[in-house]
Amino acid sequence: MDPLSTYFPLKNKVALVTGAARGIALHIACALSAAGAHLAILDEREQEGGVIAGLLASKQSEVRFWQLDVSDNDAVQQVITAVEAHFGRIDILVNSTGVDANQPYAYGLSQKHWEKAMMANVNGSILCSKHVAPAMERAGGGSIVNVLAPCAMNGKQHAAADQAAKATLRMNNMNAMRYATQNIRVNSIHPGVIRPPALAAAMRKRDDLTQALADRAELQMQTSRGSATDVAAAILYLTSDASRFVTGSELVIDAGPCHS
Repeated sequence: MDPLSTYFPLKNKVALVTGAARGIALHIACALSAAGAHLAILDEREQEGGVIAGLLASKQSEVRFWQLDVSDNDAVQQVITAVEAHFGRIDILVNSTGVDANQPYAYGLSQKHWEKAMMANVNGSILCSKHVAPAMERAGGGSIVNVLAPCAMNGKQHAAADQAAKATLRMNNMNAMRYATQNIRVNSIHPGVIRPPALAAAMRKRDDLTQALADRAELQMQTSRGSATDVAAAILYLTSDASRFVTGSELVIDAGPCHS
């Protein structure tokens, strides 16, 4: 028997994953689909999103793509309405869209970069959560997971706009208490250094890939870095009935105490 189906059964559940056309979010979408969930991929990248939806679709899991700018309130509402109409319900939302302003210090940020990061990283997650909650209530409950980062907890060594946005999103977990009466759980995960293509490309652009990875390894209890699979496994736990008594939690996925 498939271990995913054994420990994290999601058959006939409907999941929305934002930013799932590439990076860690793509791996999350793959894991949810493999566990039997029907999937709505929400992303601005139309061509990539359509290809991914076609590749993931299977006999046990229907996968559809909707193009979406998560910072557009009206668009978010329309797409979530369309997803519910198509699948008949919504059970899971994974807020994993993110924009990094690529500037480690606040004084170096332009207003344009600051607003871009905040609109995508904060507004997008809050808008998606706001508009998906009524659909989840109609379905009898659901699970919302916000994909953040350790910088939201320690405020160290990270881009200023991304740091502020992710820290602000920790407040989204406060919705856990309000949504509890509707059987909607709200949790967050905080991955450590995961090496998706975007991160590797950014490091190579700065010509410090080797040194950056070596520096990070010294901070960790083990030298190996996490993979997107480690993040996807945590998502499966938090979106399945295995975590039905877990809400308002912050799960750090890191090999060492570098978030303390």
